[in-house]
Amino acid sequence: MARMGYVIVDAKSVAAGHGPHPAASPYDRRISETLGITAFELYQVELPAHAETVTHDHTDDRNDDVYAIISGSGWVVVDDTPYPITPGQFISVDLEHRRHLRAGPDGLTFIAICAEQRT
Repeated sequence: MARMGYVIVDAKSVAAGHGPHPAASPYDRRISETLGITAFELYQVELPAHAETVTHDHTDDRNDDVYAIISGSGWVVVDDTPYPITPGQFISVDLEHRRHLRAGPDGLTFIAICAEQRT
């Protein structure tokens, strides 16, 4: 594919599967690679009903994560405490806190943006 100054990617055209993120799951679509972005990782994650991501923190790799909730509902679980999440919300969790996302009965689709923390 020749680069024309822009790239448009349909998330459905990107295969889901495990990527380099510590919490990689079979539900992740690694969009950043397809777009040719190297400054940060960008994923669309489509959790089926009651599925969840891997519990993790970022004390070792110093990466910041931001989650943008697109559709469905569920919980972000921070240090074993669940907090309800719905479309339109953005979530950030400090590096040292363990977190994962859990889908509700209708599934959960979110965008995850991951980048090395700047000092």
